[in-house]
Amino acid sequence: MLRLSRKAWNNVIIISMLVLIVMFNTTSNFLNGDTDSKQADHLFAQGEVITTMDFGDYKVERIGQGWRVMNAEASAAELVALTNAWLSAQIDNTVTELTISQAVNSHIVSIWLVGSTIPLKFEVFQVADKTLVLSQQHLYQLRDTPFSTLFLAGEPDA
Repeated sequence: MLRLSRKAWNNVIIISMLVLIVMFNTTSNFLNGDTDSKQADHLFAQGEVITTMDFGDYKVERIGQGWRVMNAEASAAELVALTNAWLSAQIDNTVTELTISQAVNSHIVSIWLVGSTIPLKFEVFQVADKTLVLSQQHLYQLRDTPFSTLFLAGEPDA
């Protein structure tokens, strides 16, 4: 058996833990089934949880398992449908000829996710029957997501 001092054994343990951490980090794509490629088609990564959505005129907040709205009227089912529309919004990867200058309606939305202190800011545009989203200086066209589903029905702009 090796005779090592207490300090030497501590170093062995620290180095072995570092090796395990590096090993787990490098194999995470393999263990998780390379989920990054699947997440690229959505506005939000799969499994993200919205805590607050600020639409300017009104605000939707998560309260436990449910939702509440401030400065507007909406049923619980409408709030669930609204948050699901945002979480399931898919990006259309095909090249589009649409531009922001063609927009009929636009609205700015700030969304906070669980674990983040800084909101994600989206500017949503309605161009004919299509929906464009400007986020972090990138313009995306949403697939099968009408402009009106991203806002409450009683909002004047939607």
